[in-house]
Amino acid sequence: MEERMTLRPHHGLCIRHFTGKGYSPGFVENMARVITQLHDTPEQEICLRMREDILCGNCPHNEPGGCTSGQKVRRYDAAVLALCGLEDGAVLTWGEFERLVEERILSAGLLETVCRGCQWLALCQSIYSPKSNFADN
Repeated sequence: MEERMTLRPHHGLCIRHFTGKGYSPGFVENMARVITQLHDTPEQEICLRMREDILCGNCPHNEPGGCTSGQKVRRYDAAVLALCGLEDGAVLTWGEFERLVEERILSAGLLETVCRGCQWLALCQSIYSPKSNFADN
């Protein structure tokens, strides 16, 4: 199994709705690489942390000293953790987390509640469709 990957909790939603758009070519390339790894290995262990993760490195909001959107993304992270019944530092597989996000946030119609204020919300809402078989994801 791969080394445990650290992910911000709200990135479970970003990964689910990613369409190849992003802040920069470097960000898009990194995001696509991480998504491929997770989808190819749903048994990949992840650690959910409310801090910089593997996707933040190429984000223009990531500056020395932290995220310039810090308060907003901490709110997104806290909402995802609460709705999924998890805590900061939770360790589970990507497949388990993906299932929780789908069932407790997306299928429950809570995307806008979690992501209110995100510049990508309208895009995510336009492409959402429930996943019917988590084993195929």
